[in-house]
Amino acid sequence: MTIEEVKADLREIRYYYAHAKEFEGATKIIGKNSIEEKTEKYNAAIRKAPSRLYYIYLSLYIHFNTQTVAALDMDYSVGHVKRLNRELCEFFAREIGNE
Repeated sequence: MTIEEVKADLREIRYYYAHAKEFEGATKIIGKNSIEEKTEKYNAAIRKAPSRLYYIYLSLYIHFNTQTVAALDMDYSVGHVKRLNRELCEFFAREIGNE
């Protein structure tokens, strides 16, 4: 799995969590969307990650914060959050790519 594929997946996951209530309601009517399976796969992988990557995933993708907001919340520089996000993408590429 490439970093670009991971980034595309993370954009979808972020969108899903930003609209989770709507997806949950639609699931009852239409059925489960494929993004839900993707989130389950990424959530299973992140449980194996170091805590700093777990927390950055939570902040950026589950709570859909911007990198600036995440940096302020965590008392990090924006540059540090960008580095952590890059490390997170590399982690997912390795973990999910090995499945």
